[in-house]
Parts: sequence; C-alpha cells; structure tokens
Amino acid sequence: MQPYAKSVQNYLNLNKKIYPYFFAVIFASLDLITKYFIRVNNIQEQVIIDNFLTIDLTFNTGIAFGLFSEYTSITYVFSIFVFTWLIFQFKEVENGTVEFYSLTLILAGAIGNLGERGWNLIFNSNGKVTDFVELLFIPSFNLADTYISIGIVLLLYSEIKNK
Repeated sequence: MQPYAKSVQNYLNLNKKIYPYFFAVIFASLDLITKYFIRVNNIQEQVIIDNFLTIDLTFNTGIAFGLFSEYTSITYVFSIFVFTWLIFQFKEVENGTVEFYSLTLILAGAIGNLGERGWNLIFNSNGKVTDFVELLFIPSFNLADTYISIGIVLLLYSEIKNK
C-alpha cells in the first residue's frame, strides 16, 4: 500500500473511532446547556401546548422516572460501569448502522446525565439531575433522557430487524 493510501486509511479508522464520541459530546453539551438555561431562569409551569407540553423545572435524584432516588450514590457508580461498557461496545459495531447511531445517542444521554449528577454529587452533595419537560402523562424528563430513550428504541429495532 502506498504511503498516501495508508495515511488516508489511518485517518478513516481514526475518524470511525472518534465520530461517536464527538457527536455524543455535542449532544450532551446541548442537554447540559438547556438544563443550565432552565435552572438559571427558574422556568416553572411554562405551558407550550395546552394539556400536552409544559416546561417545568424539577429535579430527580433517581434513575429513569425517579427510580431508586434514595440510592443516588449507588446508582451513580452502577451508571459509570454501564457507561464504560457502552464505550467499549463501539469496537463491536459497524460504522453507519442503526446500532451505531443508537449507541451514540445512548452515550450522549449518559454523558449529559452522568456529568450533571457527578457534578452535583461532588459539589452539592445531592446528585440531582435537572428535568424540565412534561409531556402528557410522562414523568418529567430532559434531553439526555430523550437521547437514551430514542437510542434504546433504535437498538431494539436493530436487534429485531437482525433476527
């Protein structure tokens, strides 16, 4: 292989390795910025679509839908193990597949929620995560929760499609 072709191949391999992490950080940053904006402006009961969508600042010390809220430190440590496992899953996944994009979304949500929870555990001793979207009957959630939920649905779709 010629030197130029080899350097292009190395670039493409590096790009594949960086791509999911780059986009996960971008999406996680969007999540953290919106959480910050909602907190700083203390947005309470802002109706967007009557009886459908409301923006309302709440906090959650648990995992999905407030589960295990009294075990914040334990769930945080468990989440770090899951996060680490998730990072290594990209070695097993082909670039550009539904599974690849679903794992990228899940990673973005994990970075957003783990980052905020970790910060609040260290500096505020509470491990709260900011939730602000109220949609119909669904408990409050944030963009990171949305990324994780969409990622899981896509992952399930990918698994069902491949069987």
